[in-house]
Amino acid sequence: MRAFFFLVCMFLAANVAEASYLDSLKFIHPDTVGHARVVKSDTAGFHMQKDPMLALGLSAIFPGAGQVYTGGWYKAPFILAGIGVCIYAANLQNSRYHYTADSVNNQLARGDIYNANRYSSVREFYRDDRDKWYIYAGLIYVVNLLDAYIAAHLFDFDVSDPTTRPYLSVPTAPSAPWRVGVNMRF
Repeated sequence: MRAFFFLVCMFLAANVAEASYLDSLKFIHPDTVGHARVVKSDTAGFHMQKDPMLALGLSAIFPGAGQVYTGGWYKAPFILAGIGVCIYAANLQNSRYHYTADSVNNQLARGDIYNANRYSSVREFYRDDRDKWYIYAGLIYVVNLLDAYIAAHLFDFDVSDPTTRPYLSVPTAPSAPWRVGVNMRF
């Protein structure tokens, strides 16, 4: 129930943040007479190709699906494997916890307090380790959600043209020096 409430709050917060961001993109532009008029945002013609809320929803329903939607399909197996390994390890530690809990109960039934205390410390170790693995699985799930949401927002960001490239200047005259440097473009 808490996880569902958390996801609903996350969706609502994202919608409110997006609406306030779009309102902040409007600016006042003075026209020639001196009166001010409100101009629509400078990105009015821009439409995102990938919907961040859809990517977030897909990843919430099935971890890794938002990454496939945004083109990061290579991340999905790592997300699924990470969550699967964490859940497997948690279930393994849970079975060990129950086994040692039975051992503690058996030792107490026999009246062996020394071995019951020894088994109880092992039991607590398995319980703590099981809880850690569940926390790790939850963290991977949350990172999966954030990655899908951010990747959808940055999908249209063009990174194809490098900003720096090395160059070598060949001398045109025999006395001109060779030059090596880095060319930067803004």
